[in-house]
Amino acid sequence: MNQLVCSAPFAAAVILISAGGSVFLTYATANGSVNTANSTNGAAIHRRWRDPYVAEWSNGRGGTLVIESSTIRFGKDKKVPYTDITRVTNGREFNLQLTFEGKLNYLTEFVHISFGDGDKTDEMKMTLYNSRKDMDKAENSQGEATWYRDK
Repeated sequence: MNQLVCSAPFAAAVILISAGGSVFLTYATANGSVNTANSTNGAAIHRRWRDPYVAEWSNGRGGTLVIESSTIRFGKDKKVPYTDITRVTNGREFNLQLTFEGKLNYLTEFVHISFGDGDKTDEMKMTLYNSRKDMDKAENSQGEATWYRDK
């Protein structure tokens, strides 16, 4: 059995890979609770632990949002590359910077994503900003939407 130990400012994690290929992730949070998840795909575990926003989303009004590991697409618009510029996170808040040329219909250059308390990663709030300074200060937002996980 292989073992990899990871640590972050607010969490510690152990990933165990069994001979059968199953992956088990056990991690402790800052408040002392211990959580365990398993998967036959180690990348899926990593994504849920580190990048819970990577998924297909809908807004309940027919709008769709697809966030992959390096691109984001609103509706039928073209995919746009982004960089996760999150400095420190509690696992529920993330900052993305979209890198594109020209103008997009909905998205702005800076996007703040937040999830509810606990493991409620099936609903996310997205707030749009034109500058990093505005995003860091949570001022002058250009829009806000709630998205629900499809897949």
